[in-house]
Amino acid sequence: MKERQKRMYDDYKYALGLGLLILACVCTIQLVVQERLSNLEETLLTQIHEQEELLTAIAKATAINGVDTSTEGIISDCSVSERSEFDVLLGRLDSGLSQTELTKLDRLFGRCGDFFAERKSLMVARLAREVMIYADLVEQLGVVTSTDESETFKVESWRTLADEEAKQAELFASLVNVQDSIIAALLSGKSPKSEEIKTILREAQETQGMLIVTSKQAASVRDTLLPL
Repeated sequence: MKERQKRMYDDYKYALGLGLLILACVCTIQLVVQERLSNLEETLLTQIHEQEELLTAIAKATAINGVDTSTEGIISDCSVSERSEFDVLLGRLDSGLSQTELTKLDRLFGRCGDFFAERKSLMVARLAREVMIYADLVEQLGVVTSTDESETFKVESWRTLADEEAKQAELFASLVNVQDSIIAALLSGKSPKSEEIKTILREAQETQGMLIVTSKQAASVRDTLLPL
């Protein structure tokens, strides 16, 4: 009888010890998981804030049709003298140019005409790409914290800004095409007062009007995102 009680007591101690060991393992695992989640949350927050700073720099540069340091030099402008001559001839396009001047303007247009539009498109593409990275980081943070962090970090506003800037880039490219069409029409002998030129000019005015609207919309969104 005593031997049986002893076995039962030993079994009880073994079960108790095993239970405590399992409990200790579970607690240790929970602590390790919690620590790793906390570290991951901190890392994600750091990455989000760094990405936000990058977006701010890109958004400010894009707003003035400029570039940031990593994009500068990817697209090269024509020479200073060519840019100056191009701007002068383009500014006189409405008042009439000689055939020689039109030919020179057409040649310069191939070198200088689309520089600002291409630079705008490049920056807009970069902004859109970095917004995607930003949104992904915020989504990962939401998974870790089991909350929706998109509103906190204004993800939709950043997406809207990228969309509005993309519209502007398209309109800038359209204006370049319109300028090219006017030069080509004049070179072919069309009168500045011809119906064809008038149609092209109406298209230019419509495009400029839409550009003003999208610029205002982008500025409105930008004001909610960028520090004063």
